[in-house]
Amino acid sequence: MLQPSAAFMSTARPALVARWLWVVAALILAMVVVGGITRLTESGLSITQWKPISGIVPPLTTAQWQAEFDGYKHIPEYAAFNRDMTLSGFKAIFFWEYLHRLLGRVIGLAFAAPLLWFAVRRRIPVGYGWRLVALLALGGLQGAIGWWMVASGLTQRTDVSHIRLAVHLMTALFILAGIAWTALDLQALERNRLATPARLRGVAVVALGLLALQIMF
Repeated sequence: MLQPSAAFMSTARPALVARWLWVVAALILAMVVVGGITRLTESGLSITQWKPISGIVPPLTTAQWQAEFDGYKHIPEYAAFNRDMTLSGFKAIFFWEYLHRLLGRVIGLAFAAPLLWFAVRRRIPVGYGWRLVALLALGGLQGAIGWWMVASGLTQRTDVSHIRLAVHLMTALFILAGIAWTALDLQALERNRLATPARLRGVAVVALGLLALQIMF
């Protein structure tokens, strides 16, 4: 009969890793909600540059706020709909897009730093390391997709491409599902050290495909 290795028994902590993943999942869910608010308030094009590192610091002085506002004034959305917008009004829409991007950075840190710690301490069960690294890579890709989406509304359009928006949303949901799936597998492994990861069945694949088409079109 198969037996878990001694190294696994002594160092791996499936339940601990699963709890961490649920925290990350909650952060992603919060980001999806904020993204929806950003969309509904038409705030998504208020930040016209992609600064993954320096962008974590918001404008702090009147001059910095004015520079951000001037950047917004150069895009079609402002010319078409918001010519009468004041700096105060701009700050209101800037807030939601800034919060959305800030949450993305927080999620990246909340995933990458513990993942490194778990790897160094050998807390990740055998066979799960690649899944976690793949989810981290998808998170990085999601950031690039987000900017790709925003960029579609900065030159000729007055809004973002709905196709790119759908790709951005579907990627977020895919990452969320992947994290939840992995967490559930780890919880099952905690209960039974011989448990194997769950597999996606054919009906589920079809349902997910239909959902993707619905979101896209």
